[in-house]
Amino acid sequence: MFQWINPMQCTGCSACAAICPSACIQVKVDKNGFYIPIIDSKGCIQCHKCENTCPVIHSTNQKQEDTMAFAAISKHDLIRSESSSGGVFSELANYVLDNGGCVFGAAFTKDFRVKHICVENKQQLNRLRGAKYAQSWMGNCFSEVEKRLRSKQIVLFSGLPCQIAGLQSYLKKRYENLITVDFICHGVPSSGVWKQYVSYRAQKDNNGKLPQYIKLRCKSTGWSRYQYSVEFYYTDGKKYSCINTKDPFMKLFVGDYINRQSCANCRFKGFHRTSDITLGDFWGVWDYYPDMDDNKGTSILLIHSIRGMRIFSFIQKNLRYKSVQLDEVSAQNRSVLTSSPSNAKRDVIIQKSLEGNFEEIMMYLERNIPRKPSILHRIWNKYIANK
Repeated sequence: MFQWINPMQCTGCSACAAICPSACIQVKVDKNGFYIPIIDSKGCIQCHKCENTCPVIHSTNQKQEDTMAFAAISKHDLIRSESSSGGVFSELANYVLDNGGCVFGAAFTKDFRVKHICVENKQQLNRLRGAKYAQSWMGNCFSEVEKRLRSKQIVLFSGLPCQIAGLQSYLKKRYENLITVDFICHGVPSSGVWKQYVSYRAQKDNNGKLPQYIKLRCKSTGWSRYQYSVEFYYTDGKKYSCINTKDPFMKLFVGDYINRQSCANCRFKGFHRTSDITLGDFWGVWDYYPDMDDNKGTSILLIHSIRGMRIFSFIQKNLRYKSVQLDEVSAQNRSVLTSSPSNAKRDVIIQKSLEGNFEEIMMYLERNIPRKPSILHRIWNKYIANK
């Protein structure tokens, strides 16, 4: 493991492995299911390129132009129905593809691991839509992005803020034909826990056979006020459907039981970022702009650069949008600005999750996590305290 960085601060972005000239750094899965870089000291030539490229040590998160904020919705109903929120990412990607470009983003593999891939046509774009709550495997994406940029192709690279920072550190320069899009991130769940949950659901729902596809942000139950569902679709019409607040994996993710340690002190949050565009859910839009909430998903769209504003001007005709204030954006989506501390039971829960018995985990949480007192108890306690 790295000698120059605390392992608890590593984001697993893989920039160090991509920059290594002697290929002596490999990204592997640790005991908790997170990607970490491993150095072969025998092959190391002491060039320090990995150290100098690490975005945690050498932060690229510096303000560019003033950030502009919008509530935004795609005018194309099919795109929005297949998207996590308002469908803005697809409109950006369609523009790039229409102009001969390519789009990098996270996709499910056949066995539902999460991997960054390159898409060059609209038929493949659906693979990049929707949430994937596990850390994506980057592979050789950074070098492939660089090769396409040098060939003058337009590239849209989408990923988590730490992945954008890793790419920018790797490239060492700004390319006019690169558009970077990051997402408002609550944290990065363990890929190992996700793998176990997919296997658990398959055993419970379909005699061990994997689903045909998964929607972690299905809007069949709505979107407003966090009413989306988790759905696993199997053959012969079988389906698992559960409101997100009751699904075991989502409870562990949102409860900060299974997220990467570095996510508890993320260095890549804030309104002002080095990405061109930030996307996310406009939670609370129903309070500020009810005319922009039809329960089908509304995006937060933050534009940080002139380049971001330029591409926004090209897709405006495909959006319904409204300028908003930054404090409205973060009021009910604090992940824009702040990290979520790891739960005190994190290490125990990760190990239990990797064993795959999620029913036991839910019972464990019921027994070990104190419940809030009922309203009657709170009234009684207040009465006693004031006597």
